[in-house]
Amino acid sequence: MNLAGLDMNLVVALRALLTERNVTRAGERIGLSQPAMSAALARLRRHFGDELLARKGSGYELTVLGVVLLDRTE
Repeated sequence: MNLAGLDMNLVVALRALLTERNVTRAGERIGLSQPAMSAALARLRRHFGDELLARKGSGYELTVLGVVLLDRTE
């Protein structure tokens, strides 16, 4: 789990996604469109090899790694 190798824009997106647990609201929070935030989430998932946010009903919940990263991005 390497945050140091991430583009700083992705770190900002990661923090917003993990805090909001919603792609649209996370995008609004940092000034990105929903498609751009979805693309950032896809890049983050590839980087970490983890879903980070798992669909649960109509929302998302953090994976175990997502919880760890949330603590590390504060």
